[in-house]
Amino acid sequence: MSIRWNRTFSDLIRRSRPAYWGNWALNAQIRPGAVGIVDAETGDFRLVREQLPNVELLHTATSSSWQLMSERVSRTEASVDVSAEATDPDSGIKGEAGLEVSWSMANSNSIASEFSLRQESFLRDLTVVERSVDWLAEQAQSVGFGGNGQIAQGFGVVTNVIFANSGLNVGSQSSDASFSIAGRASAVQEMLGGASGKGSFSSIRKARDVDRHLWPDQANTRPVEPVPIAYSFASFDGRLLMPNWIGKLGGFQIFFNNRPGSTYITRILLTYNTPSGPRREQFEISGGLSRTIGNIPLDATDLNLDVTFVGMINSDRYRRHWARPLGQWLTGQRHIEMSGVWPGATHFSVLEE
Repeated sequence: MSIRWNRTFSDLIRRSRPAYWGNWALNAQIRPGAVGIVDAETGDFRLVREQLPNVELLHTATSSSWQLMSERVSRTEASVDVSAEATDPDSGIKGEAGLEVSWSMANSNSIASEFSLRQESFLRDLTVVERSVDWLAEQAQSVGFGGNGQIAQGFGVVTNVIFANSGLNVGSQSSDASFSIAGRASAVQEMLGGASGKGSFSSIRKARDVDRHLWPDQANTRPVEPVPIAYSFASFDGRLLMPNWIGKLGGFQIFFNNRPGSTYITRILLTYNTPSGPRREQFEISGGLSRTIGNIPLDATDLNLDVTFVGMINSDRYRRHWARPLGQWLTGQRHIEMSGVWPGATHFSVLEE
């Protein structure tokens, strides 16, 4: 079974950037405003139209480095002699101290990703996507992702892109895989985290059982333009805009857990609005029990949760409000943890927040 590198890469990115997809193979077609399809299973992007009409972009410069590694991936640096192979791309002069950077991966399907970041580029106004729903529906229908003015989830628009000057993605195809690059010390350091945009390498010293994508992709050259490494994506459910789409959703779910050992009964009141009218659910959960509310529609708004720990004299109350879960609940779920032993303190938390 082949490894779904972009899916694995995206999952790693979402530990710190929950709304993003990765661009493992450094697909240059991923640009803000690009219209296409994201496969929820593999994470791969397929371009349908180069640009959404009437798009205006903003760009924010960033000079920070990007470094992501899976568990049991080790990174080392060592001085090496590259006098015979390293050439300055500008002057053509050989020399300078050499540096070799190596990654060792104990497990298969592990990832090392390092880049020198350049900028973030994004749509000036996300409402342009919603205003273009008719045009987008036509494009979706042409590739089998819609019909009758409706758009299927997975078809949409790239809204934000992180660009890098240079760097690399490396993944282990088996246990004990390894990879290393070498070059002039300053050029390799710039390639993996500098801000000048002048990073390069002179050679690949070791490549055992790895899938790799480098920028620049040739030795002793400098990248001509920045490369996209991660992006956010807006899709639709019918004609309902899903501004940060990271996977297919059929509806929202809330999981309530009144933890074992809790002696409080919790009284739950959930209300929200839908285009067809307001909804309301109310129930109680004893200690050690749980309950799930599912099938909350994707177009629900102004969702209010009121949790009361019922006491003999006084009761503790906790409240949460979500104006538009579709833009806030990326996975479509919230897990509510509750506990307390009377007459002591009560505890309430939303695990995703």
